[in-house]
Amino acid sequence: MTHLLDKSLVEIAELYRQKEVSPVEVTEKVFERQRKLEPKLNAFITLMEEDAIKQAQTVEKQFLNNQSLHVLAGIPYAVKDLFYTKDMLTTCASNILKNYKPDYTATVLSKLSKTNAILFGKNNMLEFAYGIVHPDFGQTNNPWDVTKTSGGSSSGSVAAVGSGIGYFSLGTDTGGSIRIPASYCGTVGLKPTRGLVSTYGVFPLSWSLDHAGPITRNVKDAAVVLDVIAGYDPNDQHSVKGKLGKLDFEYFDRFKTPKRVGILPYEKLIGLEASVSEVYYQTLKIVQSLGWELVEIDIKNWNRTEEIIMNVLLPEAAQIHQHWIGRKAEYADLTFKQIEVGMQHKAVDYLNGLEDLSRYTDSVSDLFTQIDVILTPTVGFSAPAEDPEIGSEELNEMMFTGPFNISGHPAVTLNMGFTDKGLPVGMQLVAPHFHDMELLQAAFQLEQTQSKKLPPVITESGS
Repeated sequence: MTHLLDKSLVEIAELYRQKEVSPVEVTEKVFERQRKLEPKLNAFITLMEEDAIKQAQTVEKQFLNNQSLHVLAGIPYAVKDLFYTKDMLTTCASNILKNYKPDYTATVLSKLSKTNAILFGKNNMLEFAYGIVHPDFGQTNNPWDVTKTSGGSSSGSVAAVGSGIGYFSLGTDTGGSIRIPASYCGTVGLKPTRGLVSTYGVFPLSWSLDHAGPITRNVKDAAVVLDVIAGYDPNDQHSVKGKLGKLDFEYFDRFKTPKRVGILPYEKLIGLEASVSEVYYQTLKIVQSLGWELVEIDIKNWNRTEEIIMNVLLPEAAQIHQHWIGRKAEYADLTFKQIEVGMQHKAVDYLNGLEDLSRYTDSVSDLFTQIDVILTPTVGFSAPAEDPEIGSEELNEMMFTGPFNISGHPAVTLNMGFTDKGLPVGMQLVAPHFHDMELLQAAFQLEQTQSKKLPPVITESGS
């Protein structure tokens, strides 16, 4: 029998309505598993156990009174610790903000609060989402192999979701920070269309590239969360108006329209880890078995992805951190070095980067006149022991994810296989702007071809 914590949020929501389990029971089990697994994972910075249990008790009474509630009512979730929570710690995993308590709550968390979803914790992350672990907060480990990193920068979010500590988390993605760790940990990670999900009350890394989105166990769960958090926010100057497709579970199940799938030419895939390459080509066979057509595409300036990202990210991050430049000792060494590099970045290079961003966006959008989705590996390799440094030529994490932060197109990763050492391998699907629900429906079809496995951190602990 499947443990309650290993079911999907949609399944738990149904059990609530059948009164077979209660929100209090489920929330208590979340904390039990967190206490059992956390020393191995290091996935949390702050827990809100007392408040979460009280909220679960309130929602339980509502179910017993047969009130009509949102599907997320009573569902425990956590968030990356850069989403502002009023009067609660929001550290960004840095000593700079180790005692910071915002005076307002992020828009997306306010939206989730209205559904009676239960926020129970703030997840560990790379310092300020800038690609480096602060030694005082420590690396988050991978539930499939705790000697490996969970990835970043949404590290604690994916480790928690992947190990069944809560049913979803929210993360941020500037060059792949949702999708990369989701690939490493075998979860679903969605980077929505740029501007579709508000980042008001989310500490920024690079406002031109930042996206906020859900990390879940499966594709349907991601669709449920996206349906709540999406939408124009007048408080967010980077929010954009666009129509998101309607969430329809029956449509997910019967949606079988053939797709034209854009794939990269062979030379763009040289250098993949052998196991990743094997899973990728197996995925192409699955795609064809679904009746989808493979179409080779060429993404202009593909080899300039990291250059474009860094031309934009470095100066924007430096501007955000400039008033803390005298507090070097409180940063991780490499985080501060990147801020210093950004302070010295030429204005002309930044402006060229913004122009490149616009051109890149147009060139990717043009591809969708020929195809419906793009399919790539999410990362060229499985989880390493430590998070690679930004700009690492040996382990370029952003090779496949970064292009779609530049272009702002929705991109989702889902687990499509494992390495010979049992580590998850994610594949990425990308769709036109604001076709996020259609993207998830396509991903759902791929997901249906896979059997579910639980990571060793669960099975070995017996929790």
